[in-house]
Amino acid sequence: MAKTHFTEELEAEIAHVTEKDSFFAPDVTMVLLTWVSFFLLLAVLYKYAWKPILTALDQREETLRQSLDDADRLKAAMENIEAAQKELIAKADDHAKTIIEKSRHAASEAAKHIQLKAREESQILLENAKREIHDELQKAKEIIKEEGIDVAVKLAEKLIDKNLDTAGNRRLIDEFMKEN
Repeated sequence: MAKTHFTEELEAEIAHVTEKDSFFAPDVTMVLLTWVSFFLLLAVLYKYAWKPILTALDQREETLRQSLDDADRLKAAMENIEAAQKELIAKADDHAKTIIEKSRHAASEAAKHIQLKAREESQILLENAKREIHDELQKAKEIIKEEGIDVAVKLAEKLIDKNLDTAGNRRLIDEFMKEN
């Protein structure tokens, strides 16, 4: 029996179609082995890979949550500190203003006191100067008076010694006055 070229091609085509049908027709054993391998791989991955990964992710999530909570607490604390700082600065400014005002008032009072004391001292010095001038004036008057008396006595002595007339007495007084 001789096969022709056409028959061989036809048989090859039929074999090829049969192989295709077996490829698309699943083998039950192969499907079961695939599912068992998949679930076995899934269990191994869950125990040795996913569980540690999920645990690490949970820990990371908890760490981030704690960090966010800490950041919120720190932010609130910083706001409280800033508020307290502003309050302290305001109190310090008020205190400084009060001190400055008290210092100005004290300086004003001290200046008034110094001026009053200076006026009193100048008044005392003025009174002392007036008293000294008055005393010196009195001394000068007494000296002039004594000298006048001395002059008058000397003049009287000369007048008596010379016993001149009235015109002569006048000339003698004028001469004596020119000498002294």
